[in-house]
Amino acid sequence: MPVSYSLRKTSSARFEARFLFLLVPVLSFCLIGSPFGAAAQTSVSGFVSSYSAYTTTPPHELISARNRLRLNLRHNFPDGRVYASGDLRQLFASSADSLDFRMRELFMDVFLSGGDLRIGKQVVVWGKTEGDFIFDLVSPFDLSEFLTQDFRELREGVTAVSYTHFFGRNQLQLLINPAFEPSRLPAYDGPWGVVPTDIFPLPTQFRAYDPERITLKDTQLAARFAWRGAADWDLDFALMYWRQRTPAYFKRFETTDLAPGLRLPEQAVLEERYKPGLIAGFWGEYRAGTQLRFPFELAWFQQRAFDTLPGPLSMADLQLLQAIAEAGPDSPPNIPLPELIALLGRFNETLDAGEAGGFLSWQPALKWMAGVQFAAGGWNWSAQYIADVILSPDDEILQDAWFHGITLSTNRSLLRDKLLARLLGRYQFNGQDFWINPELSYALRDGLSITGGAQLFGGKTPDTGYPHLSFRQYGPNSLLYLSAAWFW
Repeated sequence: MPVSYSLRKTSSARFEARFLFLLVPVLSFCLIGSPFGAAAQTSVSGFVSSYSAYTTTPPHELISARNRLRLNLRHNFPDGRVYASGDLRQLFASSADSLDFRMRELFMDVFLSGGDLRIGKQVVVWGKTEGDFIFDLVSPFDLSEFLTQDFRELREGVTAVSYTHFFGRNQLQLLINPAFEPSRLPAYDGPWGVVPTDIFPLPTQFRAYDPERITLKDTQLAARFAWRGAADWDLDFALMYWRQRTPAYFKRFETTDLAPGLRLPEQAVLEERYKPGLIAGFWGEYRAGTQLRFPFELAWFQQRAFDTLPGPLSMADLQLLQAIAEAGPDSPPNIPLPELIALLGRFNETLDAGEAGGFLSWQPALKWMAGVQFAAGGWNWSAQYIADVILSPDDEILQDAWFHGITLSTNRSLLRDKLLARLLGRYQFNGQDFWINPELSYALRDGLSITGGAQLFGGKTPDTGYPHLSFRQYGPNSLLYLSAAWFW
């Protein structure tokens, strides 16, 4: 279907201004000196890397490629530190001259008598789940190229004030985020689009989330209590007033009036929406021995958005309506008039039922994970079962009330720890689709390594309008990649 979309882009002038505005004060603070005494110390670290990925099917196109330089600046002083981390990337798959700068973290730590205060842009990692995200909601993600990046590199910093108070081995963390920062989404008509463009068989327009102004109601709050009272248990409890990482889509139809009470759809418009709500739960692990662990995680969501199709209209009806719209008045479809009137009547009933709410239903939900980790045969093994449950399902909601999958991973170090072999895979039972990521990494010398692997997608082809993310839709994107990195 024809698709149009709008995404916020940073011009080269804004890029340079932002780079200088953020980097110059930090460099000045670190390299010229600080008011915190002679004991202050400055260190610089980072890496340079190159990554190229080609599709596994002919004509084996270059689907993702980047050169990246990361610089980390750390300035320690007696009662704290300043830390800055940024990436300068050349995305040469799209253009040899394409440059992109991102400030990943920029914060100050102040060490107090009973705890630590952190102010600024920071990466926050919560939860225990592999290959999925339950409580890992604080930091936004860079999903612009989806799985062509290491999972550890997907997170971006969130601007927040974080205070962690220590009670012996236990700790309480309080976090305030004054302005919601959504994740970076891929282009909707690109190879990594997270929403199928045929979710409605009509020309589709996507409108990006872009608040006109930031107010107090945009503030997000989170609290975490980490209990370390037993040698064989780790347990974290969390309570958040937060938004989901990815948006819900408020849907409306642009129509043409044919007669009183009868409208013909011409275009579907999907607007990104984020709605805050309470999120509560816990995560941790139980250690049954040095080689056997049981991780777990559970989150209750006060409200999550689910797609609905109320009224009598079906997906087959929508496909027929699209054919009518494409035919135009000069080529009327060969449909008996009574059937056509009945079809338009069903469409208008559905519009009346769902248009005001954007064909969304906000319902309480539960998401949980139970897993096992162990060592056997020289390999480290992990299996995690993940379930996403709608607590108040109804027939109008398109998503399955119980959506579940399993993530399997294994790794082993070989050749005196110079070679690391790793395999990560996920299978989703509802859609019968999968994603597999085998990888080999070899250390040529200290700090210098090469990595090769694959991202493979497959499974059952989803039906039109399938409301869940299916790895099968990325089948043409299955790829082989090679990267090299030098760390210092």
